[in-house]
Amino acid sequence: MAALEPISLLWPQNAAQPTSTGYKMADLHLDSIIRALSVEVRYERHIREILLTPNADARVIAYRQEIIEDLLRSPNLVIRLQEALAIIVTLERYMNEPQWQESELRRVAWRLSELENYIDCVIHLNAMLGEAGDDLRSEGLCRLREMVSAIVKEESFRALQAELPDLLTQIRSVKSVTIGVNLDEQLRPMEATLLSINSSRFKGISLSFLNLFTNKKAPKAENEGIAPLHLSGQGEGFIARLQESDTPLMNPLFKDLADVLDRTSRPIALTLKRYVHISGRLLVALEKEIAFYLGAARLINKMRTAGLPMCRAEIAPIDERVCTMQDLYNLNLALHLSANRTDLSGDLVTNEVNFGEVGRIFILTGPNRGGKTTYTQAIGLAQILMQAGMYVPAAQARMSPVDGIFMHFAAEEKPDEEAGRLGEESKRLSEIFAQATRHSLILMNESLASTSAGESLYLARDIVRVMRMLGARVIFATHLHELAADADAINAETPGDSKVISLVSMVSVDGNGDNVRRTYKIVPSPPMGMSYAREIASRYGISFDQLTAALRARKAIPPENGK
Repeated sequence: MAALEPISLLWPQNAAQPTSTGYKMADLHLDSIIRALSVEVRYERHIREILLTPNADARVIAYRQEIIEDLLRSPNLVIRLQEALAIIVTLERYMNEPQWQESELRRVAWRLSELENYIDCVIHLNAMLGEAGDDLRSEGLCRLREMVSAIVKEESFRALQAELPDLLTQIRSVKSVTIGVNLDEQLRPMEATLLSINSSRFKGISLSFLNLFTNKKAPKAENEGIAPLHLSGQGEGFIARLQESDTPLMNPLFKDLADVLDRTSRPIALTLKRYVHISGRLLVALEKEIAFYLGAARLINKMRTAGLPMCRAEIAPIDERVCTMQDLYNLNLALHLSANRTDLSGDLVTNEVNFGEVGRIFILTGPNRGGKTTYTQAIGLAQILMQAGMYVPAAQARMSPVDGIFMHFAAEEKPDEEAGRLGEESKRLSEIFAQATRHSLILMNESLASTSAGESLYLARDIVRVMRMLGARVIFATHLHELAADADAINAETPGDSKVISLVSMVSVDGNGDNVRRTYKIVPSPPMGMSYAREIASRYGISFDQLTAALRARKAIPPENGK
């Protein structure tokens, strides 16, 4: 039999797998997405590795996208793949070496069960992928179909498939043993022997001890005991307790039983040697990958059912350094809201993203709690999902891969930090510039807010100028309106092809400016500066009217009109 080439549903043939330890994405709060992508808790670690392993290879991204597209095209394929995953999980358990090695019968029975599950898995996958027909278009699933089809056609597989049922019947026909025990004059067990190996199980009945010596009992059915049947609560633990008991007959009796059963299994063991080369490891290796795709299909369908878009991003060349998305939303927020609502179509504000020639460095300003952080996170999450081969939370997207995603969110000041908060922020910025390239994505949120406004503006302006020279894609969410207002000057005085532009989290203001409402829409616009001051003051209770009313209420200042 020719050795079959292993396949992966995550990596196409000859694709180089990254060796990096992965991104540090704590500020994006990926845990809810990882849970949503995990069909079982035990797959969460693998999902995390997929999301956080840097992958900028467009071929790998497309390879995964195509598999997801196949699953979304055929709901029945998803159901059948779920069934296949359950069989593979069982197969994997049997492929682990048992804890005991002393019983040849147990080893034979274990191997037979492994082969039985292997055949079930191959037959199920072959039927599932065959039924998909022309709907199966992805390279990964088509290669899997070819591999499974080749297994089914192997002479050794067909021989095993024909012979296995008889082998299973032989080994599983042993249902019970009959033991004969000789008693002495005081009815104490003195001698014991094995009488027979049986193909049916014994049954117990409930009788008093005295009834055992009377004729008042009903006729006993075949294989029915004359006392209750004592069940093993712990499987092998029950046998171990019998073997370790003080009854001197038990150890030799169980040894005889093991010898007899081992002799029964030896002809089957000899037959199984012909199939020693058959292993389910190629299929078991796909378990976590299949779980990833099932989780991806489930998440996409969940969002679409909730009225939100999920799309397959078009992969742009990495050198274009573009990212355009329509109706982008923050997937974390959507998952949070979906816990209590089934229709989210009217609950989330979507936004546009347009990294490219019009601008690659966005200075994002706006009111507190106006959606700046949510928007910044949404872009980072979409980029991670796209490069993992997932669909992205948008109606349409065209995205270049990035070679790194770097986060710089404001950190809490640590009392034991000698350099202070500004020193810690400066250190992290220095680390970003030691690694970032023109193909990187940098997400900054309220950075450099730990010092005076003048110093923050001075530092931020220099950093933005360096980013323009570097050519990276940047979102800088900040309260430094002056920095956004200075975008044209920075572009004019600093060389580079990453244009700096101002984005604003918009608000709706009434004619008098008394009622300011956040819209959560992010649009290119000059910064609105102090126009939010009244709204901010009112929200925190420090507007002129609020403060004077509070002071008058406690008679700290004279009442209005001196009355």
